[in-house]
Amino acid sequence: MAGPAAAAGTSPRSPWSQTNYDSAQSRANLTEDTLTRATVTKVSYLRSLVAPLDPPPQLGCATDTVVTPVLTGGAMYAVASGRLTKYNPATGAIIWRHRLTAGLDGTSLDNQALSVAKGLVVIGENSCGSASDPNGFIQALSATTGALKWSKPISPGGGALGAMVVSGAFVAAAGSSPGGGNVVSVRLLGTGAPVWHRATQECAPSAVVVIANLVMSYRCSQTSAETLTANHLATGALAWSLHGLWQIQRGNLGGTAGGHLYVTNPAGAVVGLNPATGTTQYTLSAATTVLAVDNAKAYADCGSLGVCAYSTATGTRLWSAQPGLAPGLAAEAGGVLYLDQGLALNSSTGQAITSLWNGTATALVIGDGRIASVTDPRVLDLFGLHGS
Repeated sequence: MAGPAAAAGTSPRSPWSQTNYDSAQSRANLTEDTLTRATVTKVSYLRSLVAPLDPPPQLGCATDTVVTPVLTGGAMYAVASGRLTKYNPATGAIIWRHRLTAGLDGTSLDNQALSVAKGLVVIGENSCGSASDPNGFIQALSATTGALKWSKPISPGGGALGAMVVSGAFVAAAGSSPGGGNVVSVRLLGTGAPVWHRATQECAPSAVVVIANLVMSYRCSQTSAETLTANHLATGALAWSLHGLWQIQRGNLGGTAGGHLYVTNPAGAVVGLNPATGTTQYTLSAATTVLAVDNAKAYADCGSLGVCAYSTATGTRLWSAQPGLAPGLAAEAGGVLYLDQGLALNSSTGQAITSLWNGTATALVIGDGRIASVTDPRVLDLFGLHGS
C-alpha cells in the first residue's frame, strides 16, 4: 500500500497547466508542495510514455516526437507524433487521443504551445501546408472528451504562430512569417471569437506574455524599426512602448498580477522592467537567458558564472552555481530548481541536491507532485515519489 507521501504525490493540487506554466511564461510552479527540497532525494523514475510511430513528416513538420507536456487536474496532456493525448499519469493509460489537423485547411500541424483552462485544452500550431510561410492556428478541445470546440487562424491577416498563452478568459498569440508579417491577436477562450488583433511589418523573434493584464509583444514599422509594446488585454489599447531591439524573456507572475518583466535591452543587458509602465527597475549582472522566475528570485544562465539567482526585488545576484553544461531549460517548484541535465539545485543556495536523469531534456514540467521530462524525442519520462 502506498504511504502518505505517495498519496500526496497523486493529489491534483499543484497544476502546471501551460507550456511555460503561466501567461508570464515564468516556468515556476508556486503551488508545488509534494516535490520539495525535503522530498526530492526520494524521487525516482516512475514510467515512460512513448509517442506512436507516424508517417514521414510533411514539409518539415516534426514527427515521432513528444512535446509540450502539461500536468494538471490529475491528468497529463502532451502532443505526441501530431496527436494530442490525455493520459492518466498514475498508470500511463491513454484517456483520449485526438489527431491534430488544421480545421480550416485540412493539413497536419506542428505544435508550438499548449494550455489547459476552464475545461478546454488550447493548442497553438503551425500548418505543414507551406515550409516558407506556414499558417498559424489556435484550436480548443474539450478536456473531458477531446472533442474539437473551435479552430481559428492566428488572426484574420494570417501569419505563423510563434507563441501563445492563456490569461483568464483570453488567448493571446503572436507570430510572424515572410508572407504574413508580424501578428499579435487576442481571442475569447470560450468561443475563439476575436477581441483584437494587430498586423504590421515582419518582426523576429515572435513572443508574447501577459502580465498585469497587459500583452507584451513586438511591433515593427515599414522601415523595420522594432518596438516593444504593452497593450491592454481586453481592448488592445496601447499602455506603453519602448523603441529599439528589445527581446522579451519572461515575467514573474501572469494574469492580473506580476511586477517584473525580464527583457534584453538594445545594449544587450538583461534588465527587469515594471510591466505596468515599461520603466527599467534594475540590471541582472552577467545574465544572458532568464530560465525561470518565482516570487523571490529570477534564475538565469550567467555565462562563465554558470547559473545565477537574482533578487526580484533589487536585481542583486544572490548565488551562482556551476552545473556543467549551460542549461537551455529549467523549472522551479517546491524550493528546487530543476535543470534540463537532470540536476536538482536548492533554489535558495544553488547547492546541488540530487541528479534525476541522464541526457538533456527538451521538455520539462513539474506539477501535481510529478516531473515530466523528454530526453529521448519519442519518450516522455515521469518521475515522482514511490507509488505516485
